[in-house]
Formats: sequence, C-alpha cells, structure tokens
Amino acid sequence: MKFLKIIILLTFFLSSTPFFGAGYLNASSSEEQTSRKKKKKKSSTKKKSSSKKKSSSKKKSSGKKRKKKKKKTSEKPKDEQVSEVKSNDGNAPKKKKVNRFNTAAYADELFNLTGELQASNRELAKATQYFYEDGPIKQAVSIESKPYFSRKDFENEARLNPDNLYIQRQLGMHYEANGDFRSAKEVYLREVGKNPSNPDSHFFLGSLYANTGEYHKAKNAFEEALYLDPNHSATIEAMSMYVQTKEQKKLSRDILNYSSQKVPDGPAQKVSIIREKMASTNYIEALNLAEEAFEKHPTYTGFIQLIGENHLKLGRPEDAKRSFQRAIKLNPKDLQPHLSLADLYFDQGKFVYAALSFSDAVYLSPDNSDYRYMQGLSYFNGQEWGRTAASWEDLLHYRPNDAIVRNLLPQVYYVMAVEYNRIGNPTMGRQAFKNALSVNNNTSSWLSGALNVLGKFYREKNMYNESLVAFQEVLELSPSDAGAYMGIGITYWKMDEKQLARASWERSLEIKPDNNESRGWLILSSQGS
Repeated sequence: MKFLKIIILLTFFLSSTPFFGAGYLNASSSEEQTSRKKKKKKSSTKKKSSSKKKSSSKKKSSGKKRKKKKKKTSEKPKDEQVSEVKSNDGNAPKKKKVNRFNTAAYADELFNLTGELQASNRELAKATQYFYEDGPIKQAVSIESKPYFSRKDFENEARLNPDNLYIQRQLGMHYEANGDFRSAKEVYLREVGKNPSNPDSHFFLGSLYANTGEYHKAKNAFEEALYLDPNHSATIEAMSMYVQTKEQKKLSRDILNYSSQKVPDGPAQKVSIIREKMASTNYIEALNLAEEAFEKHPTYTGFIQLIGENHLKLGRPEDAKRSFQRAIKLNPKDLQPHLSLADLYFDQGKFVYAALSFSDAVYLSPDNSDYRYMQGLSYFNGQEWGRTAASWEDLLHYRPNDAIVRNLLPQVYYVMAVEYNRIGNPTMGRQAFKNALSVNNNTSSWLSGALNVLGKFYREKNMYNESLVAFQEVLELSPSDAGAYMGIGITYWKMDEKQLARASWERSLEIKPDNNESRGWLILSSQGS
C-alpha cells in the first residue's frame, strides 16, 4: 500500500511537467480535440454571417449548445484515460490499439514536443553555449587522422630519392597508416632487396606481416633482423608489446628466445624473465627486474611499459599512468602504451581522456575497428555527443552491419536532437533526428535506450525534473524497464527525496532481482538514513 502511494505521487508529479509528460498519448488526443473546436468555431462564424436575420433568442440558445459541447469535449481525455487503464486490466480490443502505435511517429512527436519550451529557454540557452558553439562543429568533426602530406607528396618524394632508405620507409608507413597494406608491402620488399644487411629493413617488413596477421612471415623477418643485430632495439621493444592475442604472444616468445640464445644477458632475455614473473603473479619482483633492466638499457621503452603494467597489477594506477606517459613520450609510435593509458583512463571514469588515447591508437592502427569502437564508447560515456557520432559514423564504414553501433548511435543523435530543440535550435535538432533514423529507422529498438541516456544526461546537468520526465517516458514505452526505475531512484536521491528513491529501487529489484546496482543504492541509502 505504501509503495502504491509512492507510485501515484510519482505519476502525478511527472504528468504535471511541461516537458514530455507522462500522459503524452492523452495529450496528443487533446490536441486533436482543440483542432476540432477551432473548425467548429470557423463554421459557426460562417453560419452567423449568412443568417443575420435570425432572432437573438436563437443565437443565445445556439451559444448555450456550443458551451455544452465544449464541456463534453473537455471531459473526453479523462474518459480515454480511464479506458486505457481498463484495457490494461483485460479489455483486449483497447490493448491492441495501444500496442499498434508507430514508434517512429511517437519519437518524432516526442521530439517536437520539446519545441514548446523554446521561448522559455532562450535565457537558459545562454548558460548552455556549449551546444551553440561546439555542437554543430563536433557533429561535423572527423576523428579520422589526416596526414600532414598527401599520398602524392610522399610518392613524388620517394621517386626523386630512390636510394634514400628513410624517405622510402616514410612512404611505406604512409601507406600503412591509410590501410593500403599491399602498397606498403611492395615498398618494404623492395627495400629489403636493396638493403639486405640493414636490420631496420627486415624489421619494417616483419611489422607489416604481424599487423596483417601473417605471423609465420613476420617471424622470419624479425629473425633476420636479429641475425644481423642480436640486440636490435626496435625488434625487442616490439616483442615486449605483442601481448594482445595468442598469436602475438607466441610470436613474441619465439623471437625473444631467439635473441636470448644469441645474447644470453641481453634485453630480450630480461623481457622474457619479466614476463614469466608476471605470469606467475610475482609482480613486485617483475617490477624490480624491469626497473633494473631500464637502467641498464635506457633506450628500450618496452621496459617502461613493463614497469607501468606491474604498477597497475600492484594497485598503483598513478604510478602506472606516469610510466605509460613516459613510454609514449620516448616513442610515440609504440601502440601498446597508448592502449594501456586509454584503458586506465576508462577504468578511472576519465572518459574524454580515454577517448583521446584511443584516438592515438586509431592513428597508429587505422584499420583496427575495435579501437574506433572504444574511441566512440569513451566519448559516449563522457557525454561528448558530437564526437561520439563522428567516431561511430566512421566505424560504420569498416563494420556497416555492426548491431551494437546501429543501436547506440541513434541514441546519441536523439539526445542531440532533443537538446538542440530545448535550447532553441530546432533546425539542428531536426537534422540530428533525421540522422538517427538514417542509421536505424526502427525506433522501437533504440528509443527506450535513448530516453534512458537522456535522463542520465539531464541528471548530470542537475535538471532533475527533465530527468524524471525522460525516465517516465521510458516506462511509457517499456513498463518493465528496471533501468528506468533505477534511474528515477538516483534522480530522486539527488533531489533529497529519499523515500521515493528507495521505492523506485525496490521496484527495479522486483522487475530484475539480479540488478546489483539498484541493490547497491538501497544498501547505501539504508546506511545513510
């Protein structure tokens, strides 16, 4: 009984807001009725002009009739509301009618409804200049890395300097950065043929083979580099970073063993020992060995990476961060420190910084769509909607059928649409909404998620009433959405409405008993009371 009262209070509060309104469907019907009233008024005025000779008594009586009709039409929404409740209890025909509404049209009207706040929010828009100044720009920003020189510039320079090994490698690296691996391979093979005694030539060829998954060929190339220089720093450092996949780990182990056999006390052997200590969770010893190895071999940035990894395993994130940043500073082209730093920022909730680090990874490995996804996800969690859209639109060129992105990206555009409309920029809002439908026109698959995101977004901006309304709209679409009840609870908690907050979390747990986040909030609330 107590919970029922709370739910009634909740519904009353949300239905009274001017933003979306819990009773949106009824509101639309009342709009239709007002349009009917206007039509009746127009017709009545025409009748008046054509029948001037009629008596005043007849005019009065007709006026009374019109008043009665107005009263009747104004009572209709209540009747409709009652019938909707009855249909939920078991009136099958009416229930079918509710379920038949077009979700795309609903989303469109829901978006349009925010235009009513346009006039009242002109002053508020001054406090949200971010959306005026940065929003359109962010939407148009391409996260894809652009080279300082064009392909033609590199090719012309390489043609003019055919014997310059450095310039030829720059051409190959340019091809790689832009995903043209076939052209890059031709450059590196040509340079190996022209400079067979240069270990760097073999290293670049091996790196290309490793990046394209040709690990057997990569192994042969790296072994040739180490045959010419057993302590070849670029090769050994690369092997210390190859830890992402099973194939990379095997390649790394084989090459390091090869170098260790040639130089028993060299850096390769030390990397192998450190990795073995880490595999056995002996992180303190591994850390000490990595620090000693770096003192002895200060040009090997791979040891700094290992120092950072061990700090992280020991629960020292700040020390780990400094190590990763140092490794990046010494060798910006090493991919692994960028990824390690990005993961660290993400785990710390510093999502924008995580996105920037993933952007560096995208630059170094433009064909890796996973890095692009994490880049967009980091911006998404950081509520940088324009950059999120740019990242994931770019990703769809690589993975056009990615179901996750085609569900999340429309949510981003929808939030942008509603917010643009709220601050008085309906043109940009309309375009953002069209973008959402162009990615996925099946609004029923993403609209609830979009409104949940909107609720969280407004809560972060301390716009609690708008937050509650957005979550309530989720319940209009999905009455059993446990996440919406949890979101309502958090918003109420921030409003210091603790009783309503607890009731919402309890309802969330009723729907989804394994919702640990709601359970955690309930425990927290009981400790605070």
